[in-house]
Amino acid sequence: MPIQLDSNDENEVPPVRPGTNAHELLSVLLDHPDMGFTPKELAELTTVPHSSVHKTLARLREKGLVRKVDSYWALAEDVAASRVANVVSLQQIEAEYGDDAYGNDDEWAAEVPDLGENA
Repeated sequence: MPIQLDSNDENEVPPVRPGTNAHELLSVLLDHPDMGFTPKELAELTTVPHSSVHKTLARLREKGLVRKVDSYWALAEDVAASRVANVVSLQQIEAEYGDDAYGNDDEWAAEVPDLGENA
C-alpha cells in the first residue's frame, strides 16, 4: 500500500517504491500502526527474506518511516499519526456522505436535461 508524504519538491522520489521489500514491510506496519513486530514476524508476514528484513528496516529508519523499540519495529510516530488521521478523515467522509444517492445510482443521469453541444 503506497503512502503519500507531504513534499515541497514535486519531483522528489517517493520514499518507497511499490513491489520492493521496503514497500512490503511498510505495508504490514501501515496495516497495524499501533503494533510492533520482530524482524522474524515481519519475515513470516511477508515474502521478504529474513536476511533482508534488518537491512531494509534500517533504511526505512534512515528515511524516518519506522522506529525501533527494543527488538520490535513499528511505524515512526508521525507516520502512524498521519495514518490514523487519514483513516479518521475517511471515516468522517463516509459518515457524512456515505448515503449519497448519486454515487450509488446512475438513474438520475437520465433525468438531466440535454444542454446541447455548446454546454
